[in-house]
Amino acid sequence: MARAAAGRALESGSIRGHAVSARIRSVQSSLSRSEGAVATFVLAESATALGMGIKAMARRTRVSTATVLRFCRTLGFAGYADFKIALAVEAGRSPAVLSEDVRAEDTPMQIARKVLQADMQAIAHTLELLDETALNKAVGALRAARRIEIYGVGSSAPVAVDAYYRLLRIGFRVAVVTDSHMQAVSAALLQPGDVAFVISHTGRTRETLEAARNAREQGATVIALTSFLRAPIRAVANILLVTATAETAFRVEAMASRIAHLSLVDTLYVALATRSLEGALATLARTTAIIERRRV
Repeated sequence: MARAAAGRALESGSIRGHAVSARIRSVQSSLSRSEGAVATFVLAESATALGMGIKAMARRTRVSTATVLRFCRTLGFAGYADFKIALAVEAGRSPAVLSEDVRAEDTPMQIARKVLQADMQAIAHTLELLDETALNKAVGALRAARRIEIYGVGSSAPVAVDAYYRLLRIGFRVAVVTDSHMQAVSAALLQPGDVAFVISHTGRTRETLEAARNAREQGATVIALTSFLRAPIRAVANILLVTATAETAFRVEAMASRIAHLSLVDTLYVALATRSLEGALATLARTTAIIERRRV
């Protein structure tokens, strides 16, 4: 049932466009072992996969044709033919890049190319993945919020702090909490009309999930920003924002995903500022004047 719901969400626009690799990564951690085998093959050898029929794909990945079809539907495609069309479109526009995997013998410049290319791809794929309806709802909820509490731990904490700083600069009543115990206290004190903006790359950090659950129980609106469509946090979020992710041996905590999260925070900031332009500009002018006094 969960897989079917995810598929319907994809078809209804939660993930749009032809970004097949981004679609796969957004659900990869929750696929069955057999579907995961298909996912791994397509990500590693997309050019080969493009020339295969469904039976050849099944033989190559040692699964049934029904599994391949189920995999395509999990991604939001009506069938294998639609999946192949999208894969072809993606292959036709994807730039030739160095492998993202960093090797010990790489020079600093080679590493720079790989890291920066991965960051650019994460942003581009996030644009493909972004659910317009969810984004509109998030902007509306933040704009109407009586108070906004932003939660993030570990590698998501800097993103939470950045979101706090940006919303504070344009006059929102906002706080950031990066300590897990304080998040529990904060969430317990939220009320209807408040927003908990929860940032979690994996969407399955225990402390973050608990804070989101507590906030929702208090009647607050929970906006979750994550890198995985089928992460556990979707079960407690009122609004789910999903960015693209890319993981390799040297990027276990998804540096590229952090860039994508920051970009989405920027999107929310600009969208909110433009919808309250006069007030935002006045607040920015006051805060900018204060900051200028601290410069030499």
